[in-house]
Amino acid sequence: MSSISTRFVVCNGEVVPPGAATVSVLGSTLYGAFGVYESIQLWNGVVFHLDDHLERLLASAAAIDLPLAGDLADHRSWVHNLIQAEGSPLDATIRLFSVGPEADSPPSSFLWLEPLRPPSPRMMHEGVGAVSYQAERALPTVKSLNTLVNTLARHAAQAAGEHEGLLVDAVGNVREGASSTFYAVQDGALLIPPPEDILEGVTLQIVLDLAEEAAIPVRRVRLPLAERNGWDEAFLTSTSRHILPLVRLDGRAIGDGAPGPLTRELSQRFEAYFEKVTGRAYGLS
Repeated sequence: MSSISTRFVVCNGEVVPPGAATVSVLGSTLYGAFGVYESIQLWNGVVFHLDDHLERLLASAAAIDLPLAGDLADHRSWVHNLIQAEGSPLDATIRLFSVGPEADSPPSSFLWLEPLRPPSPRMMHEGVGAVSYQAERALPTVKSLNTLVNTLARHAAQAAGEHEGLLVDAVGNVREGASSTFYAVQDGALLIPPPEDILEGVTLQIVLDLAEEAAIPVRRVRLPLAERNGWDEAFLTSTSRHILPLVRLDGRAIGDGAPGPLTRELSQRFEAYFEKVTGRAYGLS
């Protein structure tokens, strides 16, 4: 896997050094978290589902009345400007950070590359653990810069020696991970929180398509933490995780404490699809 260092940032189409990619501390961007973002996978030189990520960026911006520096076509061209400027990075995470106008500056979209951090083969084969964290995002359907509760949930997981923190709302429902989408499996059905309660991930839509192909029933329902003993399996998804088995929550096994058959089937289908699109396996086996 290639080693990536951030040599350039593209700001509204202009290639600049990282030190020139700044926002003011005096306006609403920092204090009000007035911005949206995306993380996009670059693998084998292919940007995976780029337009889906950009469409979600535009939808998140529209939901908070955030003017953007350009439309979908502009942002697409800026992604390719970045890749061209960096040379030939085959594998990386593309970060896209869009903020609104300030009194003395227009809206800005910043793009840069970071190292890709896929799960290890051991994590994929054995599964990972999580902790529950009592908090929920203010605007759950928007991928905004207001990620304080996500950060605190991630810190709680790290303190417990676990992989992820799961956000639990005020009435006890598991919503999503600090940086992932959460799924449970019960009686052969895939259970996912309702669309209005979570950020609809790009990977989530792929999982829904794969579940339909495999004739796996899907239910969009709330998932009370108190009913976790009834879950047979669970897993997480995100841009870099793909489908990652979740086998432990708050120190207690989910199901039999190992990746379950439905999780494994969906993971195999996802990796086959990913390899078809990008031309190279993700290298997790």
